[in-house]
Amino acid sequence: MIHAIFVRAARLGACLSLACAASLAHAQPTYKVAIAQFGPDHTLDTLVSSFKKELASQGLKVTYDEGHVNFDRSLAPQLLNRQAAGKPDLMLTITTPLTQTAKQVLANRSFPIVFGAVANPVAAKLVPSWDRGDTLMTGGSNLPNMDASVGFIKQLTPGVKRLGFIYNPGDDADLGFLNALEKVVGKYGLSLVKVGVDNANDIPTRVASLQGRADALMVPASSMLIPAAAAIASVTSRIKLPTYSPNVDNVAQHHFLAAMTVEYESLGVNAGRIAADVLRGKKPADIPISVPSVEDHAVRISGRRLKALGIALPDSLKN
Repeated sequence: MIHAIFVRAARLGACLSLACAASLAHAQPTYKVAIAQFGPDHTLDTLVSSFKKELASQGLKVTYDEGHVNFDRSLAPQLLNRQAAGKPDLMLTITTPLTQTAKQVLANRSFPIVFGAVANPVAAKLVPSWDRGDTLMTGGSNLPNMDASVGFIKQLTPGVKRLGFIYNPGDDADLGFLNALEKVVGKYGLSLVKVGVDNANDIPTRVASLQGRADALMVPASSMLIPAAAAIASVTSRIKLPTYSPNVDNVAQHHFLAAMTVEYESLGVNAGRIAADVLRGKKPADIPISVPSVEDHAVRISGRRLKALGIALPDSLKN
């Protein structure tokens, strides 16, 4: 009789444990995350996909409200206000222009923003320093390791002495890239030939102006320049100018010669980890900006461009 009572009690305890577990699982919150993207782009889509996978791997239940502005910054306030009206628990903003607009338009928000693919969030006045976030904003940079990037240019094209750099002076991301580049080119015996462009229609002419003035060209991951990659490639092919960019898709499409690029999958994972910490209660101001490590980079080289430019692949890069 005593044994029977003990068995019943054990079974009752097991049932209660299962019921508690089911109740806790049912009680797990479902977070709402808004994702504001600058435009449809394979590289940026990779960041979003890995961001979602990271939140899922951390066991968070999330529903998403996604949208983009088709690379038209004037449409950003409309998208951001619509998403904010849905009262998200957190918003992911992608690229510098969209994140800057979000900080201005949603200044009175109560929810935090985690940004991704922002080259220099300090120069863009999004956060006070690299060591800490703002009150309701933190995130990750996509600024390549410039020392390694310039070293790669000299490795693949050792004869380069004058490096052209085309950029939009009105884009803080481009300026952040330029600032980082200026700090390392001297180490490799390079001089920088800067060409500013503030109108997409002028890009081919400005690129052509580098003929005879530069031995290679660096194109930053700019919201104005990357969509014009085909036009840039048309000019650089004609004037035989080796072109580098951190955007791997442009190399895969043979627009540019090569890239030492930040892997956007790793950027998405880093942004997802930050978002998970924030959703669980960590203050954005206490989270440093995530910066890509050298291990977060990958090298891509276009064989078609190598052949067209008559460049032999060095033994050190044949793997």
